Amino acid sequence: MKNSSYTYDYFSGAFEQAKITAEDLLQSVDNDVFLRKPNEDKWCMGEILNHLLQAGNEYLPQIKKGLNRPDEDLAKGGEPFAPNFLFRWFIHIVSPQYNRAVPTVKPFEPKNVDEINREEVLSDFLALQDEFIHLIKKAKLEQLNLDRIKTRNPIIKFVPMSLTACFGVQDAHQRRHFKQMKALKEQFTVG
Repeated sequence: MKNSSYTYDYFSGAFEQAKITAEDLLQSVDNDVFLRKPNEDKWCMGEILNHLLQAGNEYLPQIKKGLNRPDEDLAKGGEPFAPNFLFRWFIHIVSPQYNRAVPTVKPFEPKNVDEINREEVLSDFLALQDEFIHLIKKAKLEQLNLDRIKTRNPIIKFVPMSLTACFGVQDAHQRRHFKQMKALKEQFTVG
């Protein structure tokens, strides 16, 4: 048996929890707090959420491409799933446990603060999570092997990536930035 906690239900639960966490973080936060930067070099809550949306929108088409093959070309096999060593390392780098700064690549950079609409970015983020959940449920229903179905890395196109790695990166990356958003909310709200 593989040493991994990644299952269909783990991923579905992670993206459902991301919806709850995003809504909880923004509940009772006014627009001033949502768009307030801790300093000029750091992102505000709005930029962080927009960054998560940008990143997810880069991964989503790649995941869909991986799944958009004839049924006979989609590897079957059950859980648990485990990404390869390279992507286990990368998932760790983008997780909340990794305390060092990680540079942001251009396609993942958020919009300018003055272009971010709180309701729109939250709505789009929640819709993105629903897309991930739908794809995971489809994979579970068809018992697709997320380790063996490959797609392209959205940034380094020549690097193949399993769907396990795609979903694992999304989950860890979102949890990392939710931790930052929580800290900003606590810093800028009274009581």
